[in-house]
Amino acid sequence: MAIARISIKDERELHDIIMKDISVIEDGLAVICGDMPIDTKVRIGLLCHDENGQLVIVESSIKENDNMFFEGLNVLTHVNNVKPMLKFSYKDFKIDETKTPRLVFLAPSFSTQLVDVVAQMQGIQIDLYTWEYFEFDDKKAFHLESVWLSEATKSRPKKAKPEKSKASKAAEKPEPPKTEEKQKPEPTIEEVMIPPVEVEQDVSTKDQKERTKKKSIFSI
Repeated sequence: MAIARISIKDERELHDIIMKDISVIEDGLAVICGDMPIDTKVRIGLLCHDENGQLVIVESSIKENDNMFFEGLNVLTHVNNVKPMLKFSYKDFKIDETKTPRLVFLAPSFSTQLVDVVAQMQGIQIDLYTWEYFEFDDKKAFHLESVWLSEATKSRPKKAKPEKSKASKAAEKPEPPKTEEKQKPEPTIEEVMIPPVEVEQDVSTKDQKERTKKKSIFSI
């Protein structure tokens, strides 16, 4: 199976790829709107909310770009100021206006300086992910790798895997029962006791031979 990296030509294409499956970032995210202008220079990449109703701003780039950090802070400030209006405008979405929005940045790489700055930030939840786009067997996959996660993201409970139905369990091939190997009995060594009488007879016979031998030497 050949796996190849695919380049993304522009921000619009990257934006569309993320929109197709926002769960690649986090389970439970819901997209509220995308590519929404704040002013003549700044636009919101993706505005989402998580399972708890907290607003999540997703900013992405096709290259390493430290400026996206400052643009993201600008968007965060604006969104935080208009939370009640957003809740009123998007009534079909579960938006909690009491919570400060959080930031998610996606880029092919981040500079060491940017990561260090994010690590020192206080009071703002910021997550950094590098992305890669792959193609294999005529399929495409968008992969993220975490570079920096806020403490709130780290402590977020992971979704439990759905329990299998009885039908699916029955269809599974049962594992054969484990059999314990029988240990071969160790060979027993029987001690053979020689009766004292036989020993004495053996010793006496030996002495008799020695005497006979000596006698024959002296007799020469």
